[in-house]
This record gives sequence, structure tokens and C-alpha cells, in this order.
Amino acid sequence: MDNHPLIDWHSMFMGVALLASARSKDSRKRNGACIASGDYKIVGVGYNGLPRGCDDNDPAYWSDDDADPANSRHSYIVHAEVNAILNCVVLPLTGSTIYTTQYPCPRCVQSIIQVGIQRVVYLEKKDHQVGLNAASAKMLTDARIDVLALNELDVPAAAWCTELSGFIARPRR
Repeated sequence: MDNHPLIDWHSMFMGVALLASARSKDSRKRNGACIASGDYKIVGVGYNGLPRGCDDNDPAYWSDDDADPANSRHSYIVHAEVNAILNCVVLPLTGSTIYTTQYPCPRCVQSIIQVGIQRVVYLEKKDHQVGLNAASAKMLTDARIDVLALNELDVPAAAWCTELSGFIARPRR
């Protein structure tokens, strides 16, 4: 009899973040986040989407004119990390870890730091976001937050999550 779990903790928490990302209606990039306490309990989950009460069918919310804030989806979407924090069942989150499908932007890093999250584990990083990544990294470093790419932390977990991500992205019938 094999008494070992099928997946490890990193796979589970990043897997939950990936599953949450599948709820996003942002066709450009679906992101998810999962917050785990130091004793391996899920305390918050979120995905990127519109604030409560905003109509997902309103095309104004999904425009991509970043030169005009009123016509840019970036002005309206609540990021997965912030949604996970806002959906938390406990506060503060001192000593917890947030698992994110995307390296967090500066806005999300501010919230991560403020609620006491101590560790960030991310799946992907947008390398073309040099300035935003640098701002996030500076705050995370200054606040002494541990930041790890999942593939640096746990190669088998990263491989499993990549496989899960592919499964989630498959077209549905």
C-alpha cells in the first residue's frame, strides 16, 4: 500500500491557482492566485476579473487602448493576487505564501506586503515588463519577501503544473 500523496504541497497550491485562473473571463491572460498559511491551509483564492456588480458583457471593460485609461481593461480588472487577499478567510496573513500564475505587478506587491505575506511563488514572468518587474522586485526585496519561481523551487511541481495548465487551456466541446 502506497501512503504517499499523488502531489506535493507546491503542486497543490499552484494547481489551485491554475484552476482559479480558469474562472477568469479575461481572454488575453487568465491569472489565478492561492494563499496558503504556514500550516498548509488554503486561506484565500482569486482570479483576475471585474469588480462585483460590473457587467462582464460590457465591451468597455475589455478594451485594449492602454493610452486611454477609460478604454483600457487594465483600469478595471482586479488582479488575481488582490482578489485572493480580498477573499481571505483570515487576516493578517503573516507568514503565509501566495502562489501566483504570473509574477506580481507593483500594485499587487503593495497588497502582498501590507497583509503580511512572507513568500511569493510564481509560475510565469512577463520578461517584456522590465520596468514593472524591477519595481516589484525592489519592493519585495526591501520588504524581505522570499520570491521563487516554481521551476526553481520544485522542478517536478513545475512540470505537473505546466501539464495542468495545458489541460485547462484545451478547447472545450
